[in-house]
Amino acid sequence: MFRKLLLAKIHGATVTGADLEYEGSLTLPPELLEASGIVPYESLHVWNVTRGSRLETYAIAGRSGSADICANGAAAHLIYPGDRVIVAAYGFFPADEVGQHQPRVLFVDAQNQLVRTGSEVAGPERRSQQTDQPDAVAQVSQL
Repeated sequence: MFRKLLLAKIHGATVTGADLEYEGSLTLPPELLEASGIVPYESLHVWNVTRGSRLETYAIAGRSGSADICANGAAAHLIYPGDRVIVAAYGFFPADEVGQHQPRVLFVDAQNQLVRTGSEVAGPERRSQQTDQPDAVAQVSQL
């Protein structure tokens, strides 16, 4: 049996362009693709944090040294410049390897520059803004 697990994630990216006339895909900086392990033409899930929309497309490498993240083709109807998105890729893993699997999780700033890599913090906790330790978490009060 195989299990579908998160392979890689780019968290907090800012969309810099949207082009309805392109055939399709999501343009990403090659440096982020390499750091995440995502390859050109790999299937991607894109979750628009700004608008709440979700879509599936594929990765295409942009220009080296750029911070461009561009929604192309039909995706440009759901993703606009300035939107914050999460980009995720999944892979299939044998059930006996599930316990050893660790996805590559990248956190980027508003300029799409890599800030850090590491594990995610499960809700309702949040990563502490008050500490220099990247894995410190703070409890979020429940409403």
